[in-house]
Amino acid sequence: MAVLVVVAASTLLLSRPLAESLALREAKERSTAFARTVVAPLVDDEVLHGDVPASAPLVRIMQARMADGSIAHMKIWNEDGRVLWSEEPGVTGHSYELEPDVAALFSGTGATAEVSDLDKPENALEQSHEQLIEVYVGFRGTDGRPLVFEAYWPTERIQQDVGDLRWQFTGLGLGALLLLAVALLPLAVSLARRVDRGLAEREEMTAQALSASDLERRRLSQDLHDGLVQDIVGLTYVLPAVSAALPSSAAVERELLDRASADLARSAAGARELLSDLYPADLDSGGLLAAVDDLADRQRRHGLDVRVSVDPGLDETLPVAQMVYRIVREGLRNVARHAAASSVEVEAARQGERVVVEVRDDGVGLARSADGHPADARARHLGLRLLRDTIRTLGGELSARARPGGRGVVLHAEFPVVMGSSGGSTRAGAARPPEP
Repeated sequence: MAVLVVVAASTLLLSRPLAESLALREAKERSTAFARTVVAPLVDDEVLHGDVPASAPLVRIMQARMADGSIAHMKIWNEDGRVLWSEEPGVTGHSYELEPDVAALFSGTGATAEVSDLDKPENALEQSHEQLIEVYVGFRGTDGRPLVFEAYWPTERIQQDVGDLRWQFTGLGLGALLLLAVALLPLAVSLARRVDRGLAEREEMTAQALSASDLERRRLSQDLHDGLVQDIVGLTYVLPAVSAALPSSAAVERELLDRASADLARSAAGARELLSDLYPADLDSGGLLAAVDDLADRQRRHGLDVRVSVDPGLDETLPVAQMVYRIVREGLRNVARHAAASSVEVEAARQGERVVVEVRDDGVGLARSADGHPADARARHLGLRLLRDTIRTLGGELSARARPGGRGVVLHAEFPVVMGSSGGSTRAGAARPPEP
């Protein structure tokens, strides 16, 4: 439709100059034929010297042509710039300065044509309410003397040609485009179906990849929980009992056991936090907002002011909720490790068919290297690079840029909502499927 509109508008704009060009060519051809076949045989030596009886046949023919309206004005010039004949008596016999292109016609048999406003000195007595086509034709009289015939044609033909060209060219152009569109329709439908199939396959593969990743995180979480974490927790119970069984003289050994017990307790807490990162319990039971609040609470315990705003609709599909959680988790980690910030704003919302997640801090910002690229440790962090690659695979983007004013960083991520629609419609708050 856009192409059809452009073609129609272009045709309308180009029809007038094209019609004017055609009208000028036609007026030039008609004037040339009239000057050389009608006027030239009647211009002899007596006519050139102003003999009235000898000029009578020429006058009758010239006036007849003007009477039928086909020609508005006519003149005959000699090479001195004198008007030998004109329908205006006040112009005949007077001399005027000839323009270079007109003067050049005396040396040949060419012709010139243009649209005129009758603003030349020799047109002072010729009245007209419209533009006329002014034509000059070089010819020779019966004695071989070079002369120029001048004729003014009405521009009604231009207006008529404009209308004809508009209908003809517009119809032709639009008709050709419609035929082309009909011919290409089967190919366009086939390509559209291929694109749809490709998008559907990509969404299905993405959903399967996310599902496999989720299952692997669950397996790893279960292995850690049933193995390493249980062993560490068991040791935290055993070491105090061993310390209590030591004799009172083993103060050094008891102190070492107490230190080891404290270290194991910290390791157990870190392992539980790792398990929560790998597969957050709140994401399944309480939804995305509860899981993000849990991440925020961990940073609040370290003195960081974290404000959270999460669209409740983002946990309708588990893959979307998981991706939002991963982005927020990575963003908060980077702020805690590198930003030296006092406050963080976390915002996740749906905008049309895209999910937009931002983590904004008021920390030290992004340092720049000599080539202008971010030199901050956050920009080089492996976790952030892996996350960026994952989001790009989903058809999204992730970037870290400085906040206005240069204080702090904005981690901006967006990806399509459709990523969660092809591999099942499991809600983030639904019951957890059986462990693999």
